[in-house]
Amino acid sequence: MIHSISMIRSIDLPADEAAHVDFHERLAAVGLAAMSDRLGIPELATTAERRRSEWTHDATRVCEAAIALDATGRAVGAWVVEVPVRENTDTAYVQVLDPPLVAVAEADALHAALLADALAAVRRHGRHVVFTHEVLTEVVGDPLSPLVLRQDGDRTLDEGAHFTVVDHPPAGSTIPVRSRSGTVSQSDRSVRRMTAAGFAPVQIERFSVLALMSPGGGGAAPPGSRVVSWVDGAPKEWAAQLADLYSVFEATVPTGGASFEPETWDVARLREAEATARASDVVRVVSAIAEGRRLLAFTLFEQTPGSPVVFQEHTVVRPEARGRGLAVAVKRANAAHLRAVSPDAETVCTWNAVENTAMIAVNTAAGFRPRAFSVLWELRLEA
Repeated sequence: MIHSISMIRSIDLPADEAAHVDFHERLAAVGLAAMSDRLGIPELATTAERRRSEWTHDATRVCEAAIALDATGRAVGAWVVEVPVRENTDTAYVQVLDPPLVAVAEADALHAALLADALAAVRRHGRHVVFTHEVLTEVVGDPLSPLVLRQDGDRTLDEGAHFTVVDHPPAGSTIPVRSRSGTVSQSDRSVRRMTAAGFAPVQIERFSVLALMSPGGGGAAPPGSRVVSWVDGAPKEWAAQLADLYSVFEATVPTGGASFEPETWDVARLREAEATARASDVVRVVSAIAEGRRLLAFTLFEQTPGSPVVFQEHTVVRPEARGRGLAVAVKRANAAHLRAVSPDAETVCTWNAVENTAMIAVNTAAGFRPRAFSVLWELRLEA
């Protein structure tokens, strides 16, 4: 089957609405199957409507994709390439979507073929640094902070956890990541795939979920400050400070040594991001903590109306205000805000670098529990 796949590419589609609708619906179906297998939460997959809208309205990147068909015309995999056009103009981000196949060797060959085809697209865009994420099935526990793996002081994992912990791997069976926080097991299928393709592991990330129906406390701000919340666009009086907080986030978030250039935000960029979300039917639920007329912290949830799953996006506290419990307070405040404005919401999902133990502690205090782990991989292509 691998030797007979054909590719449908977004750049080759005719100027026909029906062809684009069909392509994105098939791409979304492949993504749904892959996400259900990797993380067990199908709602994390990007819908056809959202992807098409973001590709049209997001001026910060250029995107393309391809779908692999077998000899019967069945979609068996896909890839998506995102190319930044502002910062990071030598980089590209690749996502390989490969739903599970019965034969492991066949699945590995398909993944390799999809990745190679995606890298050809990256080269066509003239980019030389490639990033991608792959979900781990085996997590090496020994080098990691106990906080990263444990919850409520023990080693009991949630029923939906999509990883196993290897505490004592054989000598020489692991590869350190560039961030120096953790190692990856060479027996993990995704690790074998990526190292065979020449990628280097940069950073391990923990994927965590918060059940909104579980007790999480209210959202009271510390003495001397107050919570301000809104939906969609930031109020005019807070827009400039919110944009500045985005820049603070970009400058301070752990990157594990990846070749990332921090984004610089201003009000125009903030309004552009809000407009893209609005056009894509994405609701932005925001809470911030203000001290007088100054914003000290904020956090953002994004939700597609009617979906039970919400994405936890940025959370940041100004460096000079850290250590006061503002991150926990603002997350709890936004969870309460979300419950009030969106009764459909049931679960919030977030990602954190494992070296960012301060934020993982914040998320644990706010009620988040580990669900899966992924690795950020980097490849440098020859010029």
